[in-house]
Order: sequence, then structure tokens, then C-alpha cells
Amino acid sequence: MATFDLGMDVDDVQEAQLLPEDWYNCEVVTDPEQQPNKAMKGGGPDADKAGFNIVLRLRVVDSLPEYNGRQFTMWLPLPNDSDDGVFAGGQPARDSKVARIAGVASALSGESVKGSEATIVEGMRARFLITQKIDNRDGQTLRNELAPFTPPRPIGGEELSF
Repeated sequence: MATFDLGMDVDDVQEAQLLPEDWYNCEVVTDPEQQPNKAMKGGGPDADKAGFNIVLRLRVVDSLPEYNGRQFTMWLPLPNDSDDGVFAGGQPARDSKVARIAGVASALSGESVKGSEATIVEGMRARFLITQKIDNRDGQTLRNELAPFTPPRPIGGEELSF
């Protein structure tokens, strides 16, 4: 058995404070990765809606220490064959996915995406809307999340179209 001195009483530990709903400067923490989505992980490449996501890991960059460094993950689905003939918000699903990725890449780079490739690298920054929502796991705890369908904004720049 091992006993450790924690340096303080556990009753004195402060709970993490939620970020107020607002736009925050966020930085890409690591180069994004392409990872299989849940359908692909669960059923393989022939599963319905199987595909890949771009996984973007971000952290808040803020002068307030209680805000600075908060980490978030954004999943950007890449278009796949199951998108054919499907519409999302009145737009073909494939186009919707490409537009979302291009919007994020444009905000992070400060330049409009051209052609069929978007580049996102560690260290890029943009303003992301962070909201509060009830955690699905317990149905009562509030937590922060990136607003998944609100496009980020370039820092100090104008809105860009991809």
C-alpha cells in the first residue's frame, strides 16, 4: 500500500468553471488526423455511412488563466459514397461537408480555400464559438463544446468565403 501527500485537502478543490458562451481564439494543438468514423469502426468499410473524419484538436488561447488552455475536439466528416443523393439543410450532403471543411480551413489560414485540397496545420488560429450544453451522458451536467455547425471566424479579419 502507498499513501501520498496531496498537498491540500480534497474538500478545498475548486470545480472547473464553464466558459461563458462566446467567441474564443483557438489554436490547432497538433496536425489534424484522418480517422475512421463510428460506422467504419463498428462495421468496417462496407457499413452504411462508413467513412472518415478529420479530427481537429484545439485549445483556447486567452489572457485569463482560467480560460486559457481549455481543449476541444472537432470532427469534420469527409465526403463519402453514402452522401450520394442525400441532402443536408437543402444542400447535397457531399457539398455540405466540403463547405464545412473549407470554412474551417479558411478561417484558420486566413485565406480562402481554392481547388480540392484544404491545409490545416498545428499552430493555426481562428475564433470559434464555444457554447454550453447539457452533457448527453448524464442529462444534467452542463459542459462547454465547440458550436459544431457555426463556422469559425478568422482572427482580426473579415469573413471569408471558400
